[in-house]
Amino acid sequence: MLAFIIATIVSIQADFVQTKHSTLFCEPQVSTGHMIYRSPDYLKWTYSTPEKVVWEMDGNRSNVNPQVQKLLRMIMASIAGQNAENTRIQRETKRLFRSVNVIMNEDIQVARRVEMVEKNGDTTIIEFKNVVTK
Repeated sequence: MLAFIIATIVSIQADFVQTKHSTLFCEPQVSTGHMIYRSPDYLKWTYSTPEKVVWEMDGNRSNVNPQVQKLLRMIMASIAGQNAENTRIQRETKRLFRSVNVIMNEDIQVARRVEMVEKNGDTTIIEFKNVVTK
Protein backbone atom coordinates (compact mmCIF):
# COMPACT_ATOMS: atom_id res chain seq x y z
CA MET A 1 0.00 0.00 0.00
CA LEU A 2 2.77 2.49 0.93
CA ALA A 3 4.60 1.84 -2.37
CA PHE A 4 1.38 2.57 -4.28
CA ILE A 5 0.79 5.85 -2.39
CA ILE A 6 4.39 6.98 -2.96
CA ALA A 7 4.21 6.02 -6.66
CA THR A 8 1.15 8.25 -7.10
CA ILE A 9 2.81 11.32 -5.54
CA VAL A 10 4.00 13.72 -8.24
CA SER A 11 5.23 16.49 -5.94
CA ILE A 12 5.68 17.35 -2.29
CA GLN A 13 6.16 20.78 -0.75
CA ALA A 14 6.78 21.36 2.94
CA ASP A 15 8.24 23.77 5.44
CA PHE A 16 10.83 22.29 7.77
CA VAL A 17 12.62 22.92 11.04
CA GLN A 18 16.05 21.30 11.28
CA THR A 19 17.69 20.96 14.69
CA LYS A 20 21.29 19.81 14.96
CA HIS A 21 22.79 18.73 18.28
CA SER A 22 26.57 18.71 17.99
CA THR A 23 29.41 18.24 20.43
CA LEU A 24 30.95 21.36 18.88
CA PHE A 25 28.18 23.67 20.15
CA CYS A 26 26.64 24.17 23.60
CA GLU A 27 23.21 24.99 22.14
CA PRO A 28 21.34 23.18 19.36
CA GLN A 29 21.66 24.79 15.93
CA VAL A 30 18.18 25.45 14.49
CA SER A 31 17.49 26.14 10.81
CA THR A 32 14.18 26.66 9.04
CA GLY A 33 13.25 26.43 5.41
CA HIS A 34 11.14 25.00 2.63
CA MET A 35 11.56 21.99 0.36
CA ILE A 36 10.07 21.12 -3.02
CA TYR A 37 10.28 17.62 -4.50
CA ARG A 38 9.03 16.67 -7.97
CA SER A 39 9.11 13.10 -9.16
CA PRO A 40 11.35 11.51 -10.19
CA ASP A 41 14.52 13.50 -9.47
CA TYR A 42 14.04 17.19 -8.66
CA LEU A 43 14.70 18.60 -5.19
CA LYS A 44 15.02 22.18 -4.02
CA TRP A 45 16.02 22.53 -0.37
CA THR A 46 15.96 26.15 0.80
CA TYR A 47 17.21 27.27 4.20
CA SER A 48 15.60 30.57 5.28
CA THR A 49 17.26 30.92 8.69
CA PRO A 50 19.80 31.43 10.14
CA GLU A 51 20.91 32.42 6.62
CA LYS A 52 19.46 31.86 3.17
CA VAL A 53 21.02 28.91 1.34
CA VAL A 54 19.50 27.10 -1.64
CA TRP A 55 20.45 23.58 -2.68
CA GLU A 56 18.92 22.42 -5.93
CA MET A 57 19.23 19.22 -7.90
CA ASP A 58 17.48 18.38 -11.17
CA GLY A 59 18.55 14.98 -12.47
CA ASN A 60 22.32 15.14 -12.73
CA ARG A 61 22.47 18.96 -12.67
CA SER A 62 22.96 20.72 -9.36
CA ASN A 63 24.34 23.86 -7.75
CA VAL A 64 26.10 22.01 -4.92
CA ASN A 65 29.32 20.12 -4.24
CA PRO A 66 29.52 16.30 -4.59
CA GLN A 67 29.03 15.66 -0.82
CA VAL A 68 25.80 17.68 -0.74
CA GLN A 69 24.71 15.94 -3.97
CA LYS A 70 25.00 12.59 -2.15
CA LEU A 71 22.84 13.93 0.68
CA LEU A 72 20.22 15.26 -1.77
CA ARG A 73 20.16 11.90 -3.60
CA MET A 74 19.58 10.13 -0.26
CA ILE A 75 16.70 12.53 0.51
CA MET A 76 15.15 11.97 -2.93
CA ALA A 77 15.52 8.19 -2.64
CA SER A 78 13.81 8.28 0.76
CA ILE A 79 10.96 10.37 -0.61
CA ALA A 80 10.55 8.00 -3.55
CA GLY A 81 10.65 4.95 -1.26
CA GLN A 82 13.81 3.55 -2.85
CA ASN A 83 16.00 3.05 0.24
CA ALA A 84 14.84 -0.52 0.68
CA GLU A 85 15.87 -1.48 -2.87
CA ASN A 86 18.80 0.80 -3.65
CA THR A 87 22.04 -0.79 -2.45
CA ARG A 88 24.15 2.27 -3.33
CA ILE A 89 21.91 4.52 -1.20
CA GLN A 90 22.00 1.97 1.65
CA ARG A 91 25.83 1.90 1.56
CA GLU A 92 26.10 5.69 1.56
CA THR A 93 23.62 5.99 4.44
CA LYS A 94 25.55 3.42 6.51
CA ARG A 95 28.83 5.19 5.75
CA LEU A 96 27.55 8.58 6.96
CA PHE A 97 25.08 7.70 9.72
CA ARG A 98 24.85 5.35 12.68
CA SER A 99 21.06 5.38 12.25
CA VAL A 100 18.31 7.11 10.29
CA ASN A 101 14.75 6.95 11.58
CA VAL A 102 11.84 8.21 9.46
CA ILE A 103 8.50 8.81 11.21
CA MET A 104 5.64 8.85 8.75
CA ASN A 105 2.55 11.04 8.70
CA GLU A 106 -0.11 8.31 8.73
CA ASP A 107 -2.71 10.47 6.96
CA ILE A 108 -0.75 11.25 3.81
CA GLN A 109 2.07 8.66 4.02
CA VAL A 110 5.01 11.06 3.77
CA ALA A 111 7.69 11.75 6.35
CA ARG A 112 6.75 14.09 9.17
CA ARG A 113 10.06 13.71 11.04
CA VAL A 114 13.51 12.38 10.20
CA GLU A 115 16.05 11.61 12.93
CA MET A 116 19.67 11.06 11.86
CA VAL A 117 22.50 10.02 14.18
CA GLU A 118 25.96 10.52 12.71
CA LYS A 119 28.88 8.18 13.39
CA ASN A 120 30.32 10.72 15.88
CA GLY A 121 27.05 10.86 17.87
CA ASP A 122 25.83 14.23 16.55
CA THR A 123 22.11 14.21 15.76
CA THR A 124 19.99 16.06 13.22
CA ILE A 125 16.20 16.13 13.46
CA ILE A 126 14.11 17.47 10.58
CA GLU A 127 10.41 18.10 11.23
CA PHE A 128 8.11 18.78 8.27
CA LYS A 129 5.08 21.09 8.53
CA ASN A 130 2.45 22.37 6.08
CA VAL A 131 2.99 19.38 3.80
CA VAL A 132 1.22 19.53 0.43
CA THR A 133 1.25 16.56 -1.94
CA LYS A 134 -0.03 16.25 -5.49
